[in-house]
Amino acid sequence: MTKPVYDIGQICELDQWETFLNGQPHDIFTRLRKEAPIYWHEEQLPFENGFWALTKHEDIVRVSKDPQTFSSSQPGILMTYGDPEVADPAATAALVSNMIAMDPPQHTVYRKMVSPKFSPRSLKDMEDGLRNKVKELLDEASKQKEFDFVTEISEKIPLWVLCEMMGIEESQRQRVREIVNKLTDASSSQNPDNAIEIWVNYMELFKMGRDMIEERRKNPTDDLMSLVANTEVEGEGLPQELLDGFMLLMVIAGNETTRNTITGGLIALSQNPEERQKLINDPSLMSNAADEMLRWVSSVIYMRRTAACDTEIRGQSIKKGDKLILWYGAANRDEEVFKDAHLFKVDREDAAKHIAFGAGQHLCLGHRLGKLQIKILYEELLARFPNIEVISEPTRIPSNFLDGISHLKVRI
Repeated sequence: MTKPVYDIGQICELDQWETFLNGQPHDIFTRLRKEAPIYWHEEQLPFENGFWALTKHEDIVRVSKDPQTFSSSQPGILMTYGDPEVADPAATAALVSNMIAMDPPQHTVYRKMVSPKFSPRSLKDMEDGLRNKVKELLDEASKQKEFDFVTEISEKIPLWVLCEMMGIEESQRQRVREIVNKLTDASSSQNPDNAIEIWVNYMELFKMGRDMIEERRKNPTDDLMSLVANTEVEGEGLPQELLDGFMLLMVIAGNETTRNTITGGLIALSQNPEERQKLINDPSLMSNAADEMLRWVSSVIYMRRTAACDTEIRGQSIKKGDKLILWYGAANRDEEVFKDAHLFKVDREDAAKHIAFGAGQHLCLGHRLGKLQIKILYEELLARFPNIEVISEPTRIPSNFLDGISHLKVRI
């Protein structure tokens, strides 16, 4: 590692989930954007060397669109995959064997395989069912004056969508939710005492997926799991680790981003009542407001890339093999891209420039679907409960990867 051009010393511990206990450290991100947009961060883990922290929108988009130089697959998209001495091989294989951790041309093949299920036409077919489900959840929640917005509304919407798309049976859906909660809690996964429980959760999730794959091969349907189960690449079915990785990717990526944006969006509207009133007065702003919620929350906090060759960014030498962490939450508050970046504005003209779903060939396949869920939920919610109010502090999921909220009490 060559001496950083932007050398301001060690100012934070971005590799520690404790830094994110109260949400994303936007004060630190603001300083980094101004003083050290390419910042060398030493890691506290003995088996890791450190990483370059990127906080500027322009740099993150550039890196995201250049997979030849900045790889997703060498060795993957997480900051760390744990101590290799104790890491579970099956879980690690699934984490690195899915589309999100592939580079072209392999990534292109697998993305093309599943993309028809995320087309605008497919989403149109789902829209009526989604709106009816939202209404059903609001009906149920309205029986109480106070309730947990996460457990009653925001986690149930994307879970329903995901399970409908994949064909997961009703009897299994709550268990999927429980497993996802445990696997996305960094404080749990970093505790050695929980290693066995974490391994059991991975294995249970993989078995659920494998059972579905076996059933779809015997009795094909029109759901996403059937498509994956019966697809062949170069004359062969998909390898088991990729099937495990697909299951893991769908239940986490398909759930967490939307769930947390819905929850964070309500907090933003509660903290900015004048913005909520704009939506009540003019519901046509809802699509733009969904983009602003995505920008504001930035539920996926980062993704990793690894330099595939020697290169440079902003005059800083980057060596082959160096890790780069793309801090999406920082990029989505970049003052050079977003006017009044630290203000939440539902009519923001530049809201759609956010990269909450990533950029380049790894732009999230479900970005239209995620935005649709947010839009429909708030159309129905504000029409029915315009005065809904948050009456508790959010309970945050300890993680520096997902900006998640597990509980939020509201009153209607």
